[in-house]
Amino acid sequence: MRPGIFFHGAWVLSLAALAVPASGASADPVDFFKTQVLPVLQNNCYACHTTAKMGGLQLDTREHVLKGGNSGPAVVPGNAEQSLLIQAVSHTHARLKMPPQGQLSPEQIAALREWVANGAHWVDTGSAPAPAKSAAYVITPEQRKFWAFQPVKKPAIPEVKDPAWARTPIDRFILAPLEARGLKPVGPADKRTLIRRATFDLIGLPPTPEEVDAFLKDSSPDAFAKVVDRLLASPHYGERWARYWLDVARYADEDMLFPAGDPFPNAFRYRDWVVEAFNNDMPYDLFVKAQIAGDLLEKPGGRSLRPGLGLFALGPWYYKIIEPPKARADERHDRIDVLTRGFLGLTVACARCHNHKYDPIPTTDYYALAGVFANTEAKEFPLADAKTVQVYDQQQKKITEQQERIKKTVEEERERLADDFVQQVARYLLASVPNRNAAPETPAGLDKDTIERFRKYLAEREKAHPFLAEWDRLVSAGADLPDLQAAANRFQSVAATVLGEKKAIDEHNRRVLEEAKKSKDPYDLFCKGCNVVTQTLERDKYVLWTDLFGEKQRTEEKTPGLFYCDEKQIGRFLQGEQKARLESMQAELDGLKKALPEKYPFLHVIADVEKPADLKLAIRGDPYNLGDVVPRHFLSILSDGQPVPLQEGSGRLQLAEAVASAKNPLTARVMVNRIWQHHFGKGIVRTPSNFGLVGARPSHPELLDYLASRFVENHWSIKSLHREIMLSSVYALSGENSRANAAADPENNLCWRSSRRRLDVEALRDSILFVAGDLDLTQGGPAFDWNKGSNRRTIYGKVSRFRLERMLGLFDFPVPDITCEQRATTNVPPQKLFFLNSELVGEQSRLLAARLSREEDDDTARIRRAYRLLFAREATAEEEQKGLNFLRAAEIAEAKTAWPRYAQVLLSSNEFSFVD
Repeated sequence: MRPGIFFHGAWVLSLAALAVPASGASADPVDFFKTQVLPVLQNNCYACHTTAKMGGLQLDTREHVLKGGNSGPAVVPGNAEQSLLIQAVSHTHARLKMPPQGQLSPEQIAALREWVANGAHWVDTGSAPAPAKSAAYVITPEQRKFWAFQPVKKPAIPEVKDPAWARTPIDRFILAPLEARGLKPVGPADKRTLIRRATFDLIGLPPTPEEVDAFLKDSSPDAFAKVVDRLLASPHYGERWARYWLDVARYADEDMLFPAGDPFPNAFRYRDWVVEAFNNDMPYDLFVKAQIAGDLLEKPGGRSLRPGLGLFALGPWYYKIIEPPKARADERHDRIDVLTRGFLGLTVACARCHNHKYDPIPTTDYYALAGVFANTEAKEFPLADAKTVQVYDQQQKKITEQQERIKKTVEEERERLADDFVQQVARYLLASVPNRNAAPETPAGLDKDTIERFRKYLAEREKAHPFLAEWDRLVSAGADLPDLQAAANRFQSVAATVLGEKKAIDEHNRRVLEEAKKSKDPYDLFCKGCNVVTQTLERDKYVLWTDLFGEKQRTEEKTPGLFYCDEKQIGRFLQGEQKARLESMQAELDGLKKALPEKYPFLHVIADVEKPADLKLAIRGDPYNLGDVVPRHFLSILSDGQPVPLQEGSGRLQLAEAVASAKNPLTARVMVNRIWQHHFGKGIVRTPSNFGLVGARPSHPELLDYLASRFVENHWSIKSLHREIMLSSVYALSGENSRANAAADPENNLCWRSSRRRLDVEALRDSILFVAGDLDLTQGGPAFDWNKGSNRRTIYGKVSRFRLERMLGLFDFPVPDITCEQRATTNVPPQKLFFLNSELVGEQSRLLAARLSREEDDDTARIRRAYRLLFAREATAEEEQKGLNFLRAAEIAEAKTAWPRYAQVLLSSNEFSFVD
């Protein structure tokens, strides 16, 4: 199960710098408040801390100031140092540093400090702004007229001048705009080109020579239809088209947490479910709903839908990277982005901080959807019987409990050792002075390794705290031992004081948190008791404590403090009973782990929380600044009249029904466009995940709606859509050029010819292995580790969010942090160098040469066979002769490498990497 996800609020004060006259304290507190304090509050705070109540804080009356916000009272009259207001503006608070754009002037801070110190006198001047009511967001009729929000209506089939060319309605929608411009399509592709194109399109592999021969010999009118049907029935079809969807789903096998990653051990079950869904032609509306609410749709004996929940369960998790409120908000943001761009082609995530700048999507719509995901949590769904799960979970519980006992024991011993160490700080300092200790032995009672760490620490030129400044100065000046001893004693006293203060604060915070956990706040869904005020050490003292007794986080690793002992190190500082106790506990833990059975298989899923509640709007996207509650509902622009409520449980099932509804004008259009994009290289809408105002307009709007209508009519069958598209004349066009057409439409937006496309990295790698006879076609199962090598299809390779495998990154595989609508296509020298230098190409070239040697008896026959394998065509006489010349020249240098080198040349050719 994923670790707990936390959510808590905090008090945020937003004070912008304002130049106010500097002056000393006024004898008249009324005058001082009016002239020195009130202007700062009026001009810089009231916009956010009156009606808006950012962070729960209002600063318009003394009562509100004393009450404070989410982090407690803003002001403690008579005690400026304990007032959050003063800590925030003077930047002495551990978290609150206000104003965000820079610290106030010393005069402004001094005025506020003096005002608080003198009792925070307040005069009701009546100058606070009247509460402003924000106007409700209204979608205009003009916005509703935008093409993407209009219902899908099946258009009339256009008349064309050349009906013989137009074999299908699709062709008529393509031909009519061409004829209107006085243009016409180029000729059809030859059969070899067509079968190679179709085979790569549907299964991501080249056709075999035998498949090509069979197609060439078949002169029946439905010869190509047979090829399409055979490919759609292939189990490899799902592997090809699942990968396209996995781009949209930003699929990964591990999260983005440092080099080791944070693995999703059963992520492959979602990937395999997507493959199976495409192979089985799962209706697309059900495919959509399963990924949003499969657990609420699945019925005993019915389709397996729950694995689809991996769409959201396998998204990025930020809980170990940033503080919990921001992490949880960013996770919701990711889910909204995937949902709306992936299924609806709308950039709803842009409305996190403000109403969408271009599309009719108010911020309330964003938080209405965010509420659905706020009421959803990550879970593990077992795929084993109850007994197996119980045995494993009980043993794992024993392990966890033992680990907690060991952790508590280590913490207790660490605290005891800290008390011992702090009494030795002065001695460690003196023992660390270069050349001061003439004897090579370690002074009695001191640890040699700790002395060495002290020396390295003291050698650092700059410290992040000021407490060793005197010591560094004396050492640099070559001070005598008595002066050093005195300075060491003073530093030891400071260290002891800091350690004592840290212990007191930790105990206070523990009591506060324990009490707060009893809260019944309905909005505190993910971290009971986190919405409280805790104490912290002053900044410099905290740094000193960390340097001595804590752990410093440095990029990807933690650096232990000078006296910090982890579980492995602490044993050498223990003796007698304490040491024996810890060793015994560790031995028991080792035994428990040894007895732990292999974990049962499970699905990464999401589920509703026990007590769903609506989410509060985060003002300007800041999770610490909460506004009014936003009822969960579907997007207003896609709802008739009032927004569709999403109030049953988390609202996921209602959301799924709304997204996948045939009445929704976007869902069918978006998926149809994605399928067209992968067949033709670009969509009818060039921005596949943005059908909004700043997205591209459809090049053939009537064709888009025709295909969307047909899609729904055919029960959302993706395979039927493939077939209809691929049996059209436009799909079968050649890539030849036409000067007239190119002059009128240089980017081929009107589809007058086929566009040449480079193979994506999956098809490229798989094809290299396939033609060499080395591709393992085993389907499904755990992802293979690239470091260990594998000859399985690329879709089964591990995908990391932290660091992509090098070949994937080189050939434009998308970084799976966010949803990807279409891959970039780069053309850079390292891609060609890959074919010259990579181990993969070198090894597969040798295997390809060996295969050709087994299958043919002489070089000429082998060259011919190679061309048929790699390019689905016959070699020309000139190509045969060039191949023979190359082989003879290579044999002079080294006969055994001639054919592998020739095979590598063929694999490196553009013709192998591109599809016409």
